[in-house]
Amino acid sequence: MSLEECDSKWEPVRLMMEHAKPVSLGSLHTYQMRHTPRRVLYTMSYYKFACKLIGRDKSVLDVGCGEGLGTWMLAKECGGSHGIDFDEDLIATARGNWDGPNIAFGCDDFLDFSSGSFDGVVNFDVIEHIEGCHAGRFFRGMADCLGPYGIGVVGTPNLTAAKYASEVTNAGHINLYDAERLRSEMLEVFTQVLLFGANDEVVHTGFLPMCQYLIAVGIRKK
Repeated sequence: MSLEECDSKWEPVRLMMEHAKPVSLGSLHTYQMRHTPRRVLYTMSYYKFACKLIGRDKSVLDVGCGEGLGTWMLAKECGGSHGIDFDEDLIATARGNWDGPNIAFGCDDFLDFSSGSFDGVVNFDVIEHIEGCHAGRFFRGMADCLGPYGIGVVGTPNLTAAKYASEVTNAGHINLYDAERLRSEMLEVFTQVLLFGANDEVVHTGFLPMCQYLIAVGIRKK
């Protein structure tokens, strides 16, 4: 194929991209892209995992949604999503980037949140920032937002990997979990809890103490 032919085939694609709405990075993703861009990719792989578990034509609550990139994936893959975060700047960025009939955002503190019944509730990198005395209330809130057949997905750094993390990473982690504690506390509000581990972008069922990240799936709320 000649260069001219390549250009002619590319032109419709280029025009389509020119008319697409641009996405603006806020402070969170700007920092990550400058310092640890791999973290964005890891997080999106966890959201993809949650999408596959929850399934199509489902409504999902994304707790601690940040700038809404994961919330957008949930809306695209599952059918509808509502993202909440208590950071007004992050929610403003999310609303500026993502809109449509199947996606919405709210500036809310989940510990005081009670709205709707969802097929899935997900949160990644949230519980480790919540004081341990409020963790039970957080898990109970997840269950209360779910319908009778809904599932809850929690992702958090593994306590056993904390000694390998950077000082910056550990600074805000006031409530880290190991696998057994995470399972135990989620079993207070769910009938069954399945535990997965993640190393980088790979989610698996390997030896949990050696995982960088834990993903727990709560099934059938009590």
